[in-house]
Amino acid sequence: MTSSSPRHHWAVPGTGVPPGDTLQPQPEPDLVLRCHRRLRGPYTGGGALLRVVVPELVEHHADLVEAKAIEIISLAPDLTPLVPIAPQTLTSLASRAERTRFYSVARTLRLAHGVAELLMDWARLMRPEGVVVEFRELDDADPTDRELVGVLLRRCDPEVLTLVTETEGVTDDELGRAVHTYANRVARPTQAAPTLPADPAQAFIDSDGTSKDPALERAYAALPADERAHRHTARAARVAALAEPGTSQGAHLYHLERGTDSAAAGKAFVEATEACFDAGFYEAALDIAYRGRLLFGSERPKAYWNLTNKVGACLSYLRRGEKGFSYFAELRAGSTEPEIHMNSCYMMAMLYTRHLPKGMHDETRAMEWVNTAIAFADWNPDPHRRVFVGAFMRNARALVEMHRGELGDALALVNEAIAMTDADLGPDEQLLHRSVLRYNRAQILAALGDHTGSLQDYDVVISRDPDYGDYYFERGGERRAAGQFAAALEDYAEAVRLSPPFHEAHFNRADLLRELGDEEGALRDLDYAAVLDPSHVDTFVNRADLLMELGLTDQARADIDAGLALDPENPNLLCARGTLLAENDEQGAFESFTAALQADPGYVAAWANRAVLVYSAGRLADAVDDLDHAVEIEDSAVLRANRAVALHDLGEHRRALADLDIAVPALADEDPDLLYRRGASRYALGDTDGAYADWRAHLAAYGHGDPSPFTVQIKQCADDLFDRVREPESAA
Repeated sequence: MTSSSPRHHWAVPGTGVPPGDTLQPQPEPDLVLRCHRRLRGPYTGGGALLRVVVPELVEHHADLVEAKAIEIISLAPDLTPLVPIAPQTLTSLASRAERTRFYSVARTLRLAHGVAELLMDWARLMRPEGVVVEFRELDDADPTDRELVGVLLRRCDPEVLTLVTETEGVTDDELGRAVHTYANRVARPTQAAPTLPADPAQAFIDSDGTSKDPALERAYAALPADERAHRHTARAARVAALAEPGTSQGAHLYHLERGTDSAAAGKAFVEATEACFDAGFYEAALDIAYRGRLLFGSERPKAYWNLTNKVGACLSYLRRGEKGFSYFAELRAGSTEPEIHMNSCYMMAMLYTRHLPKGMHDETRAMEWVNTAIAFADWNPDPHRRVFVGAFMRNARALVEMHRGELGDALALVNEAIAMTDADLGPDEQLLHRSVLRYNRAQILAALGDHTGSLQDYDVVISRDPDYGDYYFERGGERRAAGQFAAALEDYAEAVRLSPPFHEAHFNRADLLRELGDEEGALRDLDYAAVLDPSHVDTFVNRADLLMELGLTDQARADIDAGLALDPENPNLLCARGTLLAENDEQGAFESFTAALQADPGYVAAWANRAVLVYSAGRLADAVDDLDHAVEIEDSAVLRANRAVALHDLGEHRRALADLDIAVPALADEDPDLLYRRGASRYALGDTDGAYADWRAHLAAYGHGDPSPFTVQIKQCADDLFDRVREPESAA
């Protein structure tokens, strides 16, 4: 596949080029990055990229480094000393024993967008003539690197920064989709066959298991098992001594699990699993935990159960929770430790109330499991531990109560948990845990409509954790609900400043900006939201609606088509398409409105818009029928006014008058023509005095120099009314 516009490059490893294809050679890279996960685990390639980019930028453009501090520290913690001001949240500062808040699975995608923006700034400023970056071994990369490179392909301008990606490109993930969309296939340069080293088996081991040379692989496989294990142990020691960033989650683990020191291997695997889990790298944590469990054979020490719990937790966070059941069952069947049972019960509750697919949620079973977790917590022999886990489990039950719709019970539980911790802890203890409790209470109070109480709690958690951007996002929504629009915009801006790019902040702010009349600002936010998440249908819905309002119909049509490609039965988009088609394609518009109603029979706008369409086509009875449906769903003065017009034209004046008696008081100041129509229906029903009163008010609303469009009709019925309207003027 070729294109005349600049594109990135896709180099298939090995001999995967289809016969007969004439491919251009790949460009010579300025920077080559290896991504094999056995080297450095998560972000093997991304971390190596930042170790080049950040030192160059910080010397000349430190503000750009500071703005992307979270992304830099997350991908390459060793670069922290180079970041001018590193944000400090309670999550990042908490010890592992104090962690009660964990990152969303979407965090790595947010990090990837931040890195893409930093990389483009670097390329424009530091490589103005253009730069070519090659990512190798992506088929063996951790999902974090694959996701990152997929985002880079989509967001980096090839004229400024050209990417070469080495991958088969057959997987249906961010990378697999991106190479087919944004890159052209290129031919790899021919490489001379490598010279066989004196000790090919050791060469394979020294490659940390990444070599694809068949001769090296054969020599390695031919080693006696004992010798192979001893060589891996020796290589593990050398890797540890080098202390290169990331190797503790990559090469070091690879050699330890094949070496002779099982105790050291078990300890390292637990530590690596915990580190990846805490960072939100759940796929890596899952892989390491799977492998770590195998190290223990038939033994079941505490480390084994720790890894087993992490497998279930990772599956839950990765939205594969139904696969976690067996691991939590194994915990309960294999151990008599109360803490293990408590944690298993907690995770089972979270599966049933949060992590399983919606159709599998079961709040009754969630309540059974969380009550059992509370029972274990309350019997903990350590009084301080008893308070900590007891409060945590009550907070978990509050979530279940919220999902059951029992907001009062949820509030009581969180209040109990807060009181427990406040009574037991000093003012500076367990700050993260206590902030999470306050945050959850703020959400419950918001759901109860107590905006004042909710905002007070948000103020407290932000004062304790001022660098945590998500809190500002949540408070922004609550301030908007409380009518504090300027303050809400300030919070959204702070959330954007403190966080890696995330779609929701811009999507929600766009909605508020539009409500406040700032259509240009709303469109900017929606444009950026669509870049951050091109699969979010409601972004296309809202932007299409705004573009239609601005008269940008071609752009609106493109958004409608893009949204319908994602969700072909979306009633909002089908209705919008009908509105666009109404002017030139009556049948197409009718079909679109009808499709919207088939998707959502309760969608009032589609009933109303189809009614306007068929009314314009002279199908008055069909228009009334559609408006009957609309009014039945959502009774409003506007819908009744529209129905009254159709009823009037049909001669059904009594029904029209009933609608107009409701519509006129609400709408006549803005639409005095409704007074004419009510007068006409009154006249037709024999109420001459009522008709004259409505027509008099109608004519007065137009004034002396602005004649009514219904002057002729009124004259035919009440010519003397014009003299009466003029009499006061003459007398004056």
